Amino acid sequence: MTTAFASPSTYVQGKDLLKTASKYIKPFGDHGILLTDDIVWGLVGEKFYNYLTNDGLKIEHVVFGGESSPEEIDRIKAIGDSSDAKFIISLGGGKTNDTTKAVGDQLKIPIVITPTLASNDSPCTRLSVLYSENGEFLKYLFYDKNPDLVLVDTAVIAGAPVKFLIDGIADALSTNIEAQTVARAREITLLPLDTQQTQAGLALAEKCQQLLFRYTDQAVAAASDHTVTPALDHIIEANILLSGVGAESSGLAAAHSFQNGLTALTGDVHKLSHGQKVAFGSLLNLVLVGASDETLTKYITFEHKLGLPTTLKDLHLENASDADLLKVAQLTTQEGETIHNMGFKVTAEDVFDGIKTVDAFSRNLFSN
Repeated sequence: MTTAFASPSTYVQGKDLLKTASKYIKPFGDHGILLTDDIVWGLVGEKFYNYLTNDGLKIEHVVFGGESSPEEIDRIKAIGDSSDAKFIISLGGGKTNDTTKAVGDQLKIPIVITPTLASNDSPCTRLSVLYSENGEFLKYLFYDKNPDLVLVDTAVIAGAPVKFLIDGIADALSTNIEAQTVARAREITLLPLDTQQTQAGLALAEKCQQLLFRYTDQAVAAASDHTVTPALDHIIEANILLSGVGAESSGLAAAHSFQNGLTALTGDVHKLSHGQKVAFGSLLNLVLVGASDETLTKYITFEHKLGLPTTLKDLHLENASDADLLKVAQLTTQEGETIHNMGFKVTAEDVFDGIKTVDAFSRNLFSN
């Protein structure tokens, strides 16, 4: 058995961290690129730029076009080539991060990820999701290493709408559910090495879940009021570091495959975030592995309290036909999906039955 574990070289988290970020970046060189979109630039980007330049770094501000597409990657790569950039910094959300990782990988320069949201676990991972210029999914890009530095300013995260933190909690909640599924099956992880879990990776997934159940209520209250507390610190770490490293080094199963399977349909379901879709997928994963009533109730209650989808109505699919749901199930179980890490054969019919069961169980739970 060959196991593997991967993580960012350095992860730093703290309140007002942007003000002192230069000391963590300077070892990479004296000049580089800051990639951020116009909205983030207006909120925190210009201040961050000034902090860096006032501390002696030469920074070229490059406006992110909004899509992590091959064309955008090529455009920014050319700017980095012409300026002989020694590093590249991402300040923004998932697509900004993914583009930065791709450019840094191609230029072979250090990658610094500075997330402005805790809505997903992409900042710490060694992969990017690529889309066309029109926003259509193209492929995943896998890299030889994780980002060199991840800087998380908790004051910036707290300043964002609380819905983004809840999205990240939903995504993070799937981490241990899927990790434990993969562990039982002795299947491979997300690392492009065909390797199995280390105990370290599995321990991070378990710690991620422990923090979510222990501190989420306090953290949501703090983020709703845009304040930073120890509880919020714990949940930000769970959403970004523990979920990202835990999922990548422990593997995915049914929860994320279901999220992908929903692309079989059109309509309002796609107004939901990645985390919201994965939230229902986590419940599906639990049903497929035969979780007890007590366990399923625990997770549904947790998600329901946060306003996450636990029924087909919550997914805007209350009027979906059985034929539509079977399409979702078929795409969920297509070749190459992580649902095949369950350790047993999962058919489209199994997924269809599981979807219906989650919906009925949840409706019954809250009708009493």
